[in-house]
Amino acid sequence: MEVMVLEVREARLLTACAREGTLTAAAQALNVSQPAASRTLALIEARLGGALFDRSGRRLILTPLGEAILPRATALAQQSADLIAQARAWRTGEAGVLTLGAGPAVAFHLLPGALAVYYQDGRRVRLRVQAGASEQLVEAVRSGALDMAVCDSEPAEADSALAVTALSGAGIAAAVRPGHPALSGAPLADFPFVSATPPARMRRPVWPWPSADANLVSDDYALLAQVCAVSDHVLVAPEPVLARLVAERILRLASAPFEGLVVRPGVITRAGAPDSAAREALRRALIGAAGGCAAAQAASVRRPRN
Repeated sequence: MEVMVLEVREARLLTACAREGTLTAAAQALNVSQPAASRTLALIEARLGGALFDRSGRRLILTPLGEAILPRATALAQQSADLIAQARAWRTGEAGVLTLGAGPAVAFHLLPGALAVYYQDGRRVRLRVQAGASEQLVEAVRSGALDMAVCDSEPAEADSALAVTALSGAGIAAAVRPGHPALSGAPLADFPFVSATPPARMRRPVWPWPSADANLVSDDYALLAQVCAVSDHVLVAPEPVLARLVAERILRLASAPFEGLVVRPGVITRAGAPDSAAREALRRALIGAAGGCAAAQAASVRRPRN
């Protein structure tokens, strides 16, 4: 049994004829010659075994067969137009799907501003954000489970399979609630501290506490800040995180940056990943937001407030 297949260009011609009312107008709308449009219509009618339009008057009038065929031809033409539009949106970065890994500090202080810029022009990219420790995020990028990660870059720096765009580094300091005894001179080491999951190089006692193990570990800085706001716990975190909490009057700085402790955030992707306009636009937004945060931090007072 012969299978009749209507090509997309033929579906476009049928819908244009029905919409425009004349073969000449339909040909102009499709940017083809009138003789070419006439030949194509005749071929379609010959394959389908009947006339699709009544040509006896000045305008084309759908025959019963034409009325039966038109809805499917219209749907086929629209599906083709939608496919082309979707491909164009993905190609230009206006749409698509991305998976992003964000380290705790990045998710807390950098990501909101970066995403505001990323979506400000009506971008329709669907973004799935996974927060976590840097080693886990870097491994997820390496395996292809994430398109990109923004976190401490140390686990990726020596891996030739990964590409790293360095962002501004930041020191590690401590903050406490207003009225905390440490603000009156009590040693920080007398109080338990809390932190996010530290990078591997920081898992040793290099600050005032005798142990590198925090009393509470969470990759949610909002939770850690609230714990410290209602207790004598000390929050140990990168300076940009503390700067936001101090600005919001939730905590107060209790120390200058600890000597030798610096986080080195970076935007991490697979070195051989296919080009993606959406991913590149997100990378630019993150770099721009990081630059703005670094400038704001440089303008702030970094010494403890008593």
